Amino acid sequence: MTTKLDPVTGLVVALFGSPGVALVMAGGILLFGIGLIVYSGFREYRPLMNDIRDRWNLLGALQGSNMRKAFHEQFSKLDVRFSGTAEDGKASAALVLGWANYRSLLVDNEGHGFLTSIRAAEAFDRLDEPARSLEWWANILVAVGLVVTFLGIVAALSEATAAMSGGEGGGAAMQSALMGLLAIAATKFWTSIAGVLASIILRVVARFRRKAIESVEASFFITLDSCVQFMPPEKVSLEQLKSLKRLEIALDPTKAA
Repeated sequence: MTTKLDPVTGLVVALFGSPGVALVMAGGILLFGIGLIVYSGFREYRPLMNDIRDRWNLLGALQGSNMRKAFHEQFSKLDVRFSGTAEDGKASAALVLGWANYRSLLVDNEGHGFLTSIRAAEAFDRLDEPARSLEWWANILVAVGLVVTFLGIVAALSEATAAMSGGEGGGAAMQSALMGLLAIAATKFWTSIAGVLASIILRVVARFRRKAIESVEASFFITLDSCVQFMPPEKVSLEQLKSLKRLEIALDPTKAA
């Protein structure tokens, strides 16, 4: 009696029943991972690094005896440049959003510079997005490798079951079906191996890129923070209390003692 496969299982067997399919998919997973690294490098990583260096150079040109005053005087021009790039008006979304957040908390100190209650590192907290995207894909490729492996095992088991239930050839047929099952199942694990290997490569590249981004952004953050006066909320509250105390004394001199 021959076992009839349901449509879904039949489709899985048709797609993943051949041992060569697993090897092709394993190679495809590795090539896809390498392609992601190249694509991310040209589309995300390099443009981001160039944009950070460009902004750092703009601030570096202000260095002098009174950097805060120069930053205040040229703020309008810097604001336009920091909101985009000189070439096409576009920039990394993380840089644009970070600058918008940082800019929104700048307070004009009566023409003597700017006050802020946030550090640059807190405002620009998503600059490692190129590394995060590679890490996300690393998890996906592991999952894809496992799914393909399990589908291949399902196909191998279904084929072996169909061969054994045929009833022809006796023990020799069953042994042949079992050997075929083991041969096909063994090759299916190459997709899992490829997924794990691609994940390792992506994570290593992401690690190096994150380190490079952190190195460049640290210099940018230090320079940007030196252009403004940092005023944490606690210090603002203390200054307000002092102002209220002075006002109270001015209104009632008897409390000066």
